Amino acid sequence: MQIKDPKRYLAVCLIIICAGWIWPTIGSAKVASDQASNNQIISGVLNKEISIRPQLNKLNFGFGRHRGLEYFYEKTISKIFFQDKKLNAKIVDINIEAQEIALELFHPVLGTGTIRFEFSNKLLKQTTPQDVQKILLETLGDENHQYVVLDPASKLYHLWSCNHFADPHLMARMKREDADQQGYQPSGFCFKKVVYLPGLAVEKAIETEWSMRLRNYEPIEEESEKQTHLSVVGEKILKNWPVKLLGYNYAFYLSSSSEINAFAIPTGRIVITTALFDSLDNDDELEALLVYAIAHIEQRHSLKKYFSCLKDEEYSAAMKKLATVAGVLAGPVTGGLSGALNMTLPGESCSPQSLIGYHYDYVNQADSMVALYFDVHRQNRQAVASLIKKLRFSALAVNLHPDLRFAPQKNPDNSRLRRVINTQFRYFNEGSHFVLNRRNKPPVQLNLKYHQIFENENNVHVYLDEKALLQLDQVKNGITDVWLSITDKTGVHAFEHQKDLLTEDMWGAHLTFSATRGKKKKLLQDTEKIILTVGPARGPNDRLNEQRAKDYTFVPGIVDW
Repeated sequence: MQIKDPKRYLAVCLIIICAGWIWPTIGSAKVASDQASNNQIISGVLNKEISIRPQLNKLNFGFGRHRGLEYFYEKTISKIFFQDKKLNAKIVDINIEAQEIALELFHPVLGTGTIRFEFSNKLLKQTTPQDVQKILLETLGDENHQYVVLDPASKLYHLWSCNHFADPHLMARMKREDADQQGYQPSGFCFKKVVYLPGLAVEKAIETEWSMRLRNYEPIEEESEKQTHLSVVGEKILKNWPVKLLGYNYAFYLSSSSEINAFAIPTGRIVITTALFDSLDNDDELEALLVYAIAHIEQRHSLKKYFSCLKDEEYSAAMKKLATVAGVLAGPVTGGLSGALNMTLPGESCSPQSLIGYHYDYVNQADSMVALYFDVHRQNRQAVASLIKKLRFSALAVNLHPDLRFAPQKNPDNSRLRRVINTQFRYFNEGSHFVLNRRNKPPVQLNLKYHQIFENENNVHVYLDEKALLQLDQVKNGITDVWLSITDKTGVHAFEHQKDLLTEDMWGAHLTFSATRGKKKKLLQDTEKIILTVGPARGPNDRLNEQRAKDYTFVPGIVDW
């Protein structure tokens, strides 16, 4: 056959080929591309209430099935999805784009959250708008979420919302506690603990870099008597921690070394040398050492120091790059992030922290937590003082070595010893709860944690479960100040926020306030109300500028639903 116009013939062929690629997609996604079907889905779910059952393992994703076909869903890191009780939430918005459908949910106490469903072309081809409505309305409330799926062959149990089985309906299921009693073990994929914290991706990358720097600190045999004892004492401390833990995966390692040292690495890895372990006289001193390590990790001192180091002009550009790569949420550290950190991590000024190498304010904060821990559990603080003396002795032994041309402080300040021995505490046990009720918005919970007085210092520690109230970025950058007015039966106590000691978690922030005037020697008694003031930073004359501050009044009570 002779082609009269080769160029036109080629163009026609390309059109036919392209149509062959595109047409199956168009034909199979009729539900998601048909506006009438979309309107029907929207009208069927908008403003409806759906049930949300607690997941056995708190993950922000899962899988579902419809007629044997799998779909995927992803939830935002919102309180509405991370809770321990069944609840109902209202669908206040819906967005449909191609094969994705996103629902915005609202709960009057827990606020909002978004869940995004992702469907395959094959599933959409076999569904009606009514099927899609059913998936959207019933997936999170499926009663199967309260059970585990059993695999008799491996003696493992899995989440119902995993994708390990073609059809979990064909598998045996039971309550998790019953599966444990029958000898089943949790699947490592389904029940691996996931930590959600702002900045965790950066901490993981720092941990990777620090692990390289500490590669000479090899752990001793895992089954050794000393290693087992270290882990047992560490787990006991975590169980008895005076305030709620951030959720790190803690692990305690004993490293064979003649150097007296210990390291608290971000994300929960604690390394203690055998030389230090063997120099401790009793379990009280070991407990004090581990409390120090956990306190530095819980208060995220390494991350704060890292950010402080990167404020230097030399590292400012690198910090911007790292922040862009890391994002705002925790997650698996990618090679790109780890590589970016390797290029940006400053030298010795930001090297791995031994327990005697932290900034003065961070050491004071850890000292206070150790003293509080021993107070709460009615243990004599003398073991803490003994540990501090030993660490100081060790530091002097190194610094005064003839091979080191260094002039150390030969008569160190004894304020640390005085702090751990003489600090007074008012510990609020499970917390003294205060609620801020807001019109048409979820209430805010503020909990008093503990109050401490040492010499001229008077600090109160609180937890606020709503970061947006604080204007957190402005507080961190020094643009906004926060004050606390606490009224108890002795009168009004005024406190100012110490921004360098702020510790952020996923939902809220742990705050430290310092007394600004009067009553510096009086611990809080029965608290009647708390006023939180968020306003512009003070000017050079220590006066507020013309911008108005916002006052929030908290009254005794607990947020319940």
